[in-house]
Amino acid sequence: MRTQPKVLLFTASFGNGHNQVSHALKHTFQEFGIGTVDIYDLYAEAYPYWNEAAKFLYKQSFSVGSSLYKMFFYGMDRIYSTKAGKLYCRIGEKKLEAIIEEKQPDIVITTFPVSTVPEWRRRSGRSFKIYTVITDYCLHSTWVHPEIDRYYAATEDVKQKIMASGVPCDKVYVSGIPIRKAFETEQSKSQLLRKYNLNPQAKRLLIMAGAQGVVKNIKWIAAQLLEQSDIELVIVCGKNKQLYNQLHKLQLRYHNQLKLFGYMEDVHELYELADIMITKPGGITLSETIATKLPTILYRPVPGQEKENSLYFCKIGASITVRDKESIVTEALHLLQHGDRLSEMRLALSQVHRQESARQIVDDILQQSLHLA
Repeated sequence: MRTQPKVLLFTASFGNGHNQVSHALKHTFQEFGIGTVDIYDLYAEAYPYWNEAAKFLYKQSFSVGSSLYKMFFYGMDRIYSTKAGKLYCRIGEKKLEAIIEEKQPDIVITTFPVSTVPEWRRRSGRSFKIYTVITDYCLHSTWVHPEIDRYYAATEDVKQKIMASGVPCDKVYVSGIPIRKAFETEQSKSQLLRKYNLNPQAKRLLIMAGAQGVVKNIKWIAAQLLEQSDIELVIVCGKNKQLYNQLHKLQLRYHNQLKLFGYMEDVHELYELADIMITKPGGITLSETIATKLPTILYRPVPGQEKENSLYFCKIGASITVRDKESIVTEALHLLQHGDRLSEMRLALSQVHRQESARQIVDDILQQSLHLA
């Protein structure tokens, strides 16, 4: 292997999480002095129009299409090892071959279950190393392939599931899920409170509408929370301008209690200031809450990886899951009145925290690649 290995990262744009992990890893490779690191969305490159259609359908799974997504997610999990499932391993193979031929990588990392990569290596006999970073707190069968040299798992629980699929123990490293370094950097809480003009004495609830504003009923939930308590409510609307405008009217009435934000890069600062957060259970969002020890209420998980993530976090005592808007108001106010329960949830988060996951993964990959070369 070259002293300066060439690295390819393959991801997908179904949600923002896979891309965020890829960029966190790229940045960390560069910190290690590895400059040749390229990120590709294979399906977008191979089938740009179909990929956009698939992304649209994926977004609909958060509302009207949840039953269809449930059928796809669990159905694919069952048939992956069959002949029908093997077709999935051929998606985008011509584009993959073109990218490999052009870039000539030494290391290929997947942050989405792009089974085409290990399958193409098996068929072609090429010698690059393949590493997979699993970006959820559950395991879908499409993540697993015998050609993968090493897996990076969020938790010991995920590692055990990978091993149950026939993967040797020494091929699985429990690293946590890479997140932006900002979430693991200590900040002055007093300075942040002044920056956002927040009340140091208030109990504070953060609501994340999702990067695409997919959490529903926020206006009703916000109104009920503000009417029934004196908490400070911070809402990040993401890219949902309609929601922001609706809530702005509510803010005029509760200007001392309600703080509104659109899409923001420095959301980690709000995590530091919150006592609890209402969100959707995406793998990256939950990893960020682990790093900041922020308890969560998980609202209406979509069947699939969201549901599986929420089951894990509820099992370890770090979150609670609610299905209706009335329950979310009741549970949020109950938790904010019971600091001992919040302390227990923070302890549960600290017990699964893996410090600097991206650095752990990159360091291990470089060591493994030298060993396997």
